[in-house]
This record gives sequence, C-alpha cells and structure tokens, in this order.
Amino acid sequence: MIRLIIAVIVALLTAALGAFLALNPGHASFEFLGTQMEMPFVVAAGAIIFFSFVMLVLWWGIYMLWTSPDKVKTFLSRRRRDQGYDALERALIASAAGDGEAAVRQAARADALLDRPALSRLLAARAAEAAGSPERAETHYEALLEDPRTRVVARRGLTQLAHDRGDLEATAEHAADAFDKAKGARWAFEALFDAQVAQGRWDAALETLGEGDRRKHIAPNLSKRRRAVLLTASALACEATDADRARDLAEAACRAAPGFAPAANLASRLLNAARKYKKASDVLEACWALAPHPAIARAYRDLRKSDTKAKRLERLKGLAALQPEHRESKLVLIDVALEDNDAATARTLITPLIADGTPSSRLCALAARLARLEGEDEQARRWMARAAHASTEADWSDMDPDGHAFPYTADDWKRMVYIYGDEGRLIHPRYERYERNAEAVPETALLEAPNKRGAAGTPKSAPAYFEAPRPPDDPGVGDDDEDSGRAA
Repeated sequence: MIRLIIAVIVALLTAALGAFLALNPGHASFEFLGTQMEMPFVVAAGAIIFFSFVMLVLWWGIYMLWTSPDKVKTFLSRRRRDQGYDALERALIASAAGDGEAAVRQAARADALLDRPALSRLLAARAAEAAGSPERAETHYEALLEDPRTRVVARRGLTQLAHDRGDLEATAEHAADAFDKAKGARWAFEALFDAQVAQGRWDAALETLGEGDRRKHIAPNLSKRRRAVLLTASALACEATDADRARDLAEAACRAAPGFAPAANLASRLLNAARKYKKASDVLEACWALAPHPAIARAYRDLRKSDTKAKRLERLKGLAALQPEHRESKLVLIDVALEDNDAATARTLITPLIADGTPSSRLCALAARLARLEGEDEQARRWMARAAHASTEADWSDMDPDGHAFPYTADDWKRMVYIYGDEGRLIHPRYERYERNAEAVPETALLEAPNKRGAAGTPKSAPAYFEAPRPPDDPGVGDDDEDSGRAA
C-alpha cells in the first residue's frame, strides 16, 4: 500500500514537472571551442542526463575490469571455503554417527580445502578415532602439540588414547601436562588422579588431590574422605620402614575423616606402640561416635595389654555408651554381659535383636553362649547349628582369621578411594569374595555329643565346641586372666 502511494505521488510530481516545462519551455545556449549552440531547455537537460548516465556506465566498466582479478580470486576462495566447511560438516556428522571411513575421507577433503591446520588436524584425529585407528589419531594429536592453542586438547586426546590401551604411565604424563597448563581443566585432574591411584602412587595422588581441591575441581567432603583413604594406604605402605611417618599419616587420615574405621584402627595401633594411649583412645572414641565398627571395639578393648579383664569390660561399656542405640553397641554390651556372667542383662539385650528378623551367624553365636551360660546345652547346640548356616555380617569380615583388621590388598585400597571417598561407605572385600570370617564356627561343632550333667544339673565338662575359637561375628572380650596374672 505504501509503495502504491509513493508511486502515485512520483507520477503526479512527474506530470506536474512536465506541465511546468511545457508552459515554460525556455532556451539553453552554450559555447565550446568557438561553436555556439542554442536549444530548448528540456533538450539540454535530457542531453546532460544522458551524458551523465553514459559516463557512469563507462566508469563502472573500467572499475569492473580493474578489480575483476581480485573479485574472481575472492569468489574462488569463498567457494573453496564453503566446500571446505561442507566437508567439515559432513566429517563431523559421519564421526558422530560412527561412520569412521566416511569421516576420514571428509576430514581429508576439509584439510585440503581449508587453510585451518589446527581444525583439520583435530577433525582428522577425531575421525581416526571413529574409524578405530588409534595410531593415526595419536599421530594427529602429536602434531597438534606444536601449536600452543591446541596443546591442551591434544593432551586430552592422547590421555584418552593412553587410557584406552591401559598405559597408565602415559596417561599420567599427558594428564599432568594438561593439569599444569590449564587450571580449569577438570578432566585433567580426574584423569591424573585416577591414573595415580591405579598405579598405587598414594603420595602423588595426595598432591594432585590437594591441588584439585584448591582449584574447586572436587567437593570438599569428597576430597576429605578420599584424602583419608590415601593417607591410610600411604601409612600402611611405610609402616614397616618409617613408623613415625606412618603414625603421622594415620593421624592425619583420622583428622580428615574421623569416622573412617581403617584409619582409626591403624592410628590407634601405631599410637599404642608409641605408648600414646590417650591419643589412641581419643581416635577410637571419635570413630565409634560417628560409625561404630567391630574392629574399633576390638582395638579399644586391647588398648592396654596389661589391663585386667574387669578394666577391659568397663572400657567397652564406656565405648558403647557413646552410641547406645546403635546395633553394634548393643552387641558389644551383650558380649560384655556374657563375659561378666550376667545372663539377665545379656538376655534383655539380645531378645529384641533376635526378634527383629533372621539372626546372623554372629548373633546366633552370642545366643549360643547365652544358652550355655544359662545351662541350656540343647538350646546352645541348636544356636550353634544355626550359626554355622546363618548369614554373616559384612563388617565382621573386615577381620581375618588371625585377628588382623582390614587386611586389604592394594586393589582393595584403590577401590576404597572411590567407594568410601565418593559414597562414604566401606567395602568388605573378604565378604565379597566369600572368604572365611574371623573366628568362624568350627564344623566339628555339629558333631559333638550332648553334654552329660551331674547330680546338681550342672555340666561336668564343657563340650569341645565351646572350647573352640569364638564364633565368626563375636567381637569377643578374650580371657586375659593368664595375661593379667603374668602382668601382675
């Protein structure tokens, strides 16, 4: 509509101008090189306009002839670039689709058409990966190392290739270089840390973890738990050669994660060996208050070998009081009551635990000891039979048959870095591998004859199955009368 209005206005103005010139024809005259000419004004105006148009066309033709080589060159360059970007697009699509051969062909075409060596090399490396040719991809990534702009991305590609082929040393090398060059590269921190953990380089992993924590690459709570595991593993590694350093590392692990039972157990043992009993006690109490574990109860019981049985039982009562409602505390109190021949207290504590569900072998063994204490031999035999077939408790598997707590292998510690560090839970390798639990119920327990009673209804002699080592899940307060007597 607007265009129509403008066209009408222009037509009216043109008609008005024509009418004006018709009513006022006028004359125009000029002299050039002795020639004088005179003509109507309209003809002169038209001649000037036509001459201007001819000059404009002539100038445009000269300009086009002058600039045509550059324009042709620009056109060809633009066309080549468009073809290159088209090849780049096709290569990226083929790479994402997993068509490695097509990706390689298009990447080579893009490399020939585009004057972007960094882009074309990166694309060629990605295409080679998609085509299942890591050697060619590694060649392209190594070429990218020459350009400072692409050094980090080249390191990332080389890190991934090294990781895929299981070369931990090369993985750590490439990731370490990227970690130093790019402060914000979180992938470099994770790759370097994972490689160092996989190599069992605890001290190097601790250093990397500290730097990653400062750069905010990991949450503070995860960093503390991972640090606790690494410090504990490092302390175990140097325990035989440098006890002082091992003790310092174990204490640092407890400060990082007070509820980490392996660290608390190790620190208490090393502090106990250095006669720092108060520190050892504080470490175990802090751990128990956060996460009760049977290994902690055993370590707390054995803080002082010279203590009498009564002192050990009293100490365990104090430990259980830190977490009175926890199941582990109740089991400790049951064991203490049994050692103290307090059948009524033991019965009061064990009854609700048995009623909660199917009892474990540990609970069955405690029930058997209680029945024996109450003089119910047949009932004790039934509980021992149930203990031999009942399910075990994962926590109790953290102690081997020789009584050593947390006998983890190097691979177990590597897993622990992530299981406890990231999820906050312990793993139980021996439980997962179905290995024999500590103080397992002997198979001969089921073969013993019932106990014969005397006239007073009391057993004349204890059956052999009660003289066997304590049942699998019994944190057990041992009879230390002989030790106590020797200490006295």
